Amino acid sequence: MSRVRPLAALTILALAFVPSAHADGPPANMTLVVVGSDGRSVTIEPEPTVLAVLFYAPHSVYDVQPRPASPRGGYVRIYPLGSEGFPAIPGRFYPVSGALCFDWNQARTPRSCGRLGRPQRLVDTSRRVALFHGLATTLAVLYPGGAETLFAALELPFARYKTARPAPRPAGCLAFHATWYGPRAAQRPRQICVSHRGVYARGHLYPAGLSIWRLARDSH
Repeated sequence: MSRVRPLAALTILALAFVPSAHADGPPANMTLVVVGSDGRSVTIEPEPTVLAVLFYAPHSVYDVQPRPASPRGGYVRIYPLGSEGFPAIPGRFYPVSGALCFDWNQARTPRSCGRLGRPQRLVDTSRRVALFHGLATTLAVLYPGGAETLFAALELPFARYKTARPAPRPAGCLAFHATWYGPRAAQRPRQICVSHRGVYARGHLYPAGLSIWRLARDSH
């Protein structure tokens, strides 16, 4: 099944990430995974200038409207993660223009990007990985299907493939058939499974949060 947007999953996403109108800081336990085209990744604390673009909403702590920004030059992929690795909407960061572009569909060039100041920590982290140019490799079809959150959750482990380690197939692993789109589609596994220990494919285990296991279980 291709990407779908069950109301329940989106409700959970909103409850997990959107701060209340009286919040005075980022969501608790939130991290930002910065991924390069070389499979390397760095996990950092998200800066207010990043959160302001991700969570912009009037009448909340993030009530300053981002300025429009153009996606120019190379980019890194960014994955905001909440408690137990629960994925928010993924995005891209373009260091040249400072553009932050969040979209569930990472297979296309971003349609809308913004910026608020210079996220220096994210700029510095982007220098530690190789930039993407052109299309990114994304999950196109998944069977059994799932919400956008599951697609993002399963794209991340394979995007940062340098974290994979040889391992036997975990017990109780939930099987999925995947179809990929993009320049590295042929290198991505078509048969994958998800366990409470991580995502497994081709004799390797990819680290993933426990929430990914729960999303996969709800899709079966």
